[in-house]
Amino acid sequence: MTAAAAYVQVRRDRSWRNTLELLAALTSRDLRLRYQGSVFGWLWTLARPLALGAILSFALGTVLAADISNYPVFLLCGLFPWFWFQGGVQAASTSFVGNGGLLKKVRFPRAILPLSVIFAHTLQFLLSLPILFLFLLVYGYQPEPVWVLGVPLLFAVQLALIAGLGLFVASVTVILRDIEHITEVLLGLLFYATPILYNVDRIPDGYRWIVWLNPLAPIAEGWRRVLLQGELPGEQFIVATALAILAAAIGWLTFRALEERFADLV
Repeated sequence: MTAAAAYVQVRRDRSWRNTLELLAALTSRDLRLRYQGSVFGWLWTLARPLALGAILSFALGTVLAADISNYPVFLLCGLFPWFWFQGGVQAASTSFVGNGGLLKKVRFPRAILPLSVIFAHTLQFLLSLPILFLFLLVYGYQPEPVWVLGVPLLFAVQLALIAGLGLFVASVTVILRDIEHITEVLLGLLFYATPILYNVDRIPDGYRWIVWLNPLAPIAEGWRRVLLQGELPGEQFIVATALAILAAAIGWLTFRALEERFADLV
């Protein structure tokens, strides 16, 4: 390696190190600000899925007698990943608009802004997994060997989907502020269009293909197959993986196409 090539390599390595350090700092800042002055801190992350799970378990599992065994843990296996998805995408949507002063004053890799809030929600999800595993044990489910492969696989695909959608909505929101509110409405609709409250087998065959167009549906089903049935995700998960990669690519390309306009528009 020539001296010039070695110098370029050192600069590249230093740039990557600085980027990762900035990403870690902004992620830490987001978590600190979110729970500043809070007594229970990140434990509030568990409050929403657990409270909603308890209410829905009573309303749907007891009152309406949903024909699903161990319905409370069935719900939680869908709700924990859902709140990770919803929180990451929704928080990312305003990450550029809410940091206008930083974008105008400092030069840095701007993709870090949405990614940092997504990683903050990702860390919260990871911290909540032991609670979910505890519920599984309480309901008589034992750790399966497939968890070792299935859980990281589902985690990686869902993270790619969240990052791609987060980058996309964050970038487009700079141009059209209504996207923030549209995203909120669409996420509300997507919650009911994703098999979280119900089993996808209850959907009539003629309509089931519509559900599988939603990449989050095979992911939600995948979490249950891995954690409750000890099986790898079904064949629809392959399509979900492809859609997650496509979402990541579209999000990145949209960000790169609009990046130079951010400082002028925020």
